[in-house]
Amino acid sequence: MINGHGGNVYEWAKVIGCSSDEIIDMSSNINPLGSPPLLLDDIKERLHHIHRLPEVDSKTLIRTFAVFYDKHVDQVTCAAGTTEFIYHLPKILNIKKALIIGPTYADYADACIRQGAEIRYLIAEASQNFQAPINDQEIDRVDTVFLCNPNNPSGHFIPIAPLKAICKSHPDVRFIVDESYLHFNADYEYETMIRCGLSNVIVLCSFSKIFAIPGLRLGFMVGDKQTINAFRKQEKPWNVNIMAQIAGIYLFKNMLVVQEFIQKTALHIQTEKIRFQNALACYPHVQTFADFAPFMLIKLPDYLTSKTVCSQLAQKKFLIRDCSNFYGLSEHFIRIAYKDADKNIALLEHLSALLKNEQESKEKEE
Repeated sequence: MINGHGGNVYEWAKVIGCSSDEIIDMSSNINPLGSPPLLLDDIKERLHHIHRLPEVDSKTLIRTFAVFYDKHVDQVTCAAGTTEFIYHLPKILNIKKALIIGPTYADYADACIRQGAEIRYLIAEASQNFQAPINDQEIDRVDTVFLCNPNNPSGHFIPIAPLKAICKSHPDVRFIVDESYLHFNADYEYETMIRCGLSNVIVLCSFSKIFAIPGLRLGFMVGDKQTINAFRKQEKPWNVNIMAQIAGIYLFKNMLVVQEFIQKTALHIQTEKIRFQNALACYPHVQTFADFAPFMLIKLPDYLTSKTVCSQLAQKKFLIRDCSNFYGLSEHFIRIAYKDADKNIALLEHLSALLKNEQESKEKEE
């Protein structure tokens, strides 16, 4: 399950013989600007709360989320990251046949396999800019559809209007929409499916990515009352730690500042996306794919593998994501999560030098 995920800083530090702090991790998709102003200060001031048990059912945090999104508390729950929902939903929903829109996050399939569900795939192609290949006939053959929007690793995004229309036209099929990266879109408030009003839609929302607190683990699920109640019946007591509860409540109570931070983040993402696109445009056999997500998927030339590129950049203390283990992608895809401008420029210099050397070697062979 966990093999092949990003963020494996400690292992690479051992391999190249350095401190983990020396490695620039561009394999893990968190906010390149870090956490919102004063959030970490607030956490530090309340650190003494770790001597207490967290609120057993996170009622205060759930109520705060529900009020903000105008939902009933029976339609919302929270957990230690969206991963907890992903692995419980196949059992809760008794999924028998699942359709996964890929290439995408492997845990959807892993969770379904644990439950013994049959898995079908609809794989988007690079030649179509990884546009989700929504197929009505395929949807009608399953009871549940998993859709990451924006998608990981391609970054492809489906606007709310067509996505809502798809879900509405298949009322007997459940749609699990993972919006873990939606906050990186400046228009996230207008594009989220949280307020779609469809009983067959379950929305997963991560605070770990946008607010750069993956170590705290905090995610929310919005769905019909039956699904939320089923999850609560099987969840463990104190499944959200007290510091994650404190962080979540702080973020909602300071939403004006937080929204400014999100807008600043979205602008930074778009600026860095353009930087990457411009830097790599001079290599005709390199393709880039990016939308609103905090990362870029890159297709390498046929004569260069992801393993080679990842290994060589790791020697320079830059860790990026080898995407060869995503179902539907080949050994020629890598994913790079944006950082600040200086780190991005440094990474691009190393990557450009590598691409240039490999291109010249290939030309000499020919």
